[in-house]
Amino acid sequence: MHDLHERMNGSRRGSAVVVVVWAISICALIVSSLLVFSGRQSMLGVETVDDIRARWTARAGVESTIAVLAYHTMEPDPDNALALTLDMEDVAFGEIEDGGKWSISHNDLDGQSWPGPMDEHSKLNVNGDGRGYLAIIFSPMSWGVSPAIEDWIDEDDEPRDLGVEKDYYLSLDSRYEPRNSAMWHVAEMELIAGLDPDDIRGEDWNLNNRLDPNENDGEGSMPNDEPDGVLDGGWAAYLTAMSTDGGATASGLPRIYYPLTSVEELTERLGIDADQAATLMTMAGGDDFMLESLITTPLEGGNANESQQSSNSTQDGQQQPTVQPLQDWQIQAIFDETSTSPDHQPNIGKLNINTVSRRLLMDMYEGREDLVESILSMRYNRAEGITGIMDLRELPEMTDDTLFELAMGFTARSNVYTISSQAKSGSSDAECEIITVVDRSTVPVRILEYREE
Repeated sequence: MHDLHERMNGSRRGSAVVVVVWAISICALIVSSLLVFSGRQSMLGVETVDDIRARWTARAGVESTIAVLAYHTMEPDPDNALALTLDMEDVAFGEIEDGGKWSISHNDLDGQSWPGPMDEHSKLNVNGDGRGYLAIIFSPMSWGVSPAIEDWIDEDDEPRDLGVEKDYYLSLDSRYEPRNSAMWHVAEMELIAGLDPDDIRGEDWNLNNRLDPNENDGEGSMPNDEPDGVLDGGWAAYLTAMSTDGGATASGLPRIYYPLTSVEELTERLGIDADQAATLMTMAGGDDFMLESLITTPLEGGNANESQQSSNSTQDGQQQPTVQPLQDWQIQAIFDETSTSPDHQPNIGKLNINTVSRRLLMDMYEGREDLVESILSMRYNRAEGITGIMDLRELPEMTDDTLFELAMGFTARSNVYTISSQAKSGSSDAECEIITVVDRSTVPVRILEYREE
């Protein structure tokens, strides 16, 4: 009996040891699992923090640029057309306290990379007269799709010769209708018959106006590209749908709208006399009046005080002109400070004579290379740039007709910019890019488009 009791106690002790060993093993497994899980959670938390840090670093770059735009809108330097560009270049690279860094840059048509945002006024606006240059720049392809582009924008449903309208788009498997008004974005052109993303985007697949690694690796990744270190931006490198006229003035004051102004305000802001102001207001009230016509058309009309006319008569009874002709600096002031359209209905944006690329100018003025070279020479040889379109009067052999032509298409100030802010977290390789389009024609600056990658 005693031996049997001992054997039973030994069996119990052996079972207890097995149970304890199993318990320890299970606890060890649980603890190790918890350690692995907590480690992974910790790493995930660090990655999340780094992603957030990179995102807000990129946002810091955007906000720094917006702050510069707002400042120059309210406190412009009328004697330096490049002041805004230079100040945006100063904030194109920066960092936050924890070491996160951002960079803002863009590539132009000439293949150069520049610090700062892309000026949308360096491109032709597809909603305006710039559309007429498509046949020149993108020939022969544009010849087949130009009517389709016109049909996409016009308000009717009648197709042009070689064009397409609503019926065609509704017959597609993925049905949609043409805009029949101004385009919102240049990428919208991909919907137009005869065009596809390769035409519009080229190598710049994300439309950020800068050469990304996947856009310079040949067949290594999408899109298909030439690994030559030069960004082929497709049609989007030439065209925009977002530039807008008006807005920022040389004085920093709100732009004058003729139906809501007075002779007194015009004389104070523009440096013209009362007769000139009254005549200008009369002309601006006419149908189809354009400010640019002041280059070729002298002021004509009544004066501020008709009773003064008798004092302007000669002894032989002939009436002398009562309105003095405008000087070039006065015409420039009119361009800089006034508008024939209200703020909520701005005109299509013009090209900025200081930022438009040489390549685009040469394409636009084929056969007039001497004119382009003269403009570029003036631009490069002035530290302050071309401060106003009337500066071009100084060019050799400049005529009123040529100056009028240039004034219809060019300005010296820009309102809309695309900011591509790429950022990296200071503690890891976490990256973020914010691409946003901003408009400084009003204050506060408006964000027209915002996306993150």
